[in-house]
Amino acid sequence: MGESLNSGQEPPGADQVLGALEVLLNSDDLRLSERNRRFLAFVVTQAVKGSADRIKAYTIGVDVFGRDEAFDPTTDPIVRIEATRLRTALASYYEGAGSDAALRISLPKGGYVPVFAWSCVVDGIEAGCGLVESGADHSSFAPQVILQDHTGRGNDDMAARAELFVDALAMMLQRASFSIRVVPSDERRAAVESIQAIYSAPHEAFSLDIAVRPVDSTMRYSWRLGDLGTGEVLATSFRDYVVASACGYERVDNLAAEATSAISAAIGLRRHARGAGRP
Repeated sequence: MGESLNSGQEPPGADQVLGALEVLLNSDDLRLSERNRRFLAFVVTQAVKGSADRIKAYTIGVDVFGRDEAFDPTTDPIVRIEATRLRTALASYYEGAGSDAALRISLPKGGYVPVFAWSCVVDGIEAGCGLVESGADHSSFAPQVILQDHTGRGNDDMAARAELFVDALAMMLQRASFSIRVVPSDERRAAVESIQAIYSAPHEAFSLDIAVRPVDSTMRYSWRLGDLGTGEVLATSFRDYVVASACGYERVDNLAAEATSAISAAIGLRRHARGAGRP
């Protein structure tokens, strides 16, 4: 029992997520059609496999809902409609029959990449099940991520897009039970104070560097996750979007959700490796 409580302090592992998925799919209390159960299974298994880049409206429409290769998500809203039903069903399940579930699977609004998080509550505070007492600083038990924006500040549009990306990533990572610290800009001398606590335990801290840069007619949103203890790059990815007049909130939220899923998987693998005695 103690081991299961301790596991609640780490990002959910692949086996735990797949176990939670199996419970959901076999529950009569989850009010979903068989088709939307396939929808749920598809996005969760793709995320667990590290294939979050495949979780897009087009792929879901073709692989889950049987649309042909000419499927256009902008004219056929089936994926958006069914995603809304899926979110509603999950929320209803966790408010009712699944209210005692320690691990919850959610589908953030604005995207299709699922988020996996521990959801036990102690005195109104979300924390690891039964391990954190009321009033305790539970952030010290969670993997810590230092998020730093490397986007140049000479372009107001790029700066605005980068701030939007940082906000979306921080929100998604917090939902996934990470402790987030954003390194202040160079103009703010509080940067050193902000990260002193992190470097006191580098084996439990990770760096997350993001940047938004123009590439020809597109804007590239990139992120890189590193292990502060070893300096190793654990995961990295980017997306190119055609430059538009608006920042594109839905696209950035979807990108942040994809990144959070990949980051959770990478950190989970690293912590598992450490538990097994590997560097």
